[in-house]
Amino acid sequence: MRILVAVPTYETICPETFKSIYDLHNEGHQVDFEFVKGYDCPTARNNIAKTALDGEYDYVLMVDSDVIIPCDALKCLMDPQTNIVLGCCPRKNSSDGRIEIYRPGTFSYTDYFTIDTLPDNDRIVVKGGGFACAFINVDVFKVLEFPWFKYVTYPDGSSLSEDLYFCSKATEAGFTIEADSRVRLGHLARYFQY
Repeated sequence: MRILVAVPTYETICPETFKSIYDLHNEGHQVDFEFVKGYDCPTARNNIAKTALDGEYDYVLMVDSDVIIPCDALKCLMDPQTNIVLGCCPRKNSSDGRIEIYRPGTFSYTDYFTIDTLPDNDRIVVKGGGFACAFINVDVFKVLEFPWFKYVTYPDGSSLSEDLYFCSKATEAGFTIEADSRVRLGHLARYFQY
């Protein structure tokens, strides 16, 4: 299996993030690394998807530039193999323990898990979530129309982020989105300015 590990970033990757990617156990698969620099997040994610398609990868693992991913993340995300699996990342500077994973069955992305309500060591079906760590079968991009990622602003002023936009499109196309609570990420709560 060929896996592309890719980081969308406007400027840089936190050293701790890069170290955690470097320390990933490859589970015997070919794992290549790429980072897309200098774009807004939707453009970077779309470019990553194009790179995965053009390179004929089987899966892409998107990792945000400010998270720490556990070394066994690939093992967990691949077991069992499904089309879209998210790692569980705490929201930066959250006082309520909010995890960027949303429960299914609600109209909007408002019913989220917290550290206390997230099931332990389990794979769960979710409505969607943040893409701090997202493991995606490249065939999903072949089914969905481009752009796969974009920000949407509605007339009432509300918005939909690029990762939740992807989740909405994937769900509409019949894909199931899962989260793996074994893959718990650290979120670096600091701001870099260069």
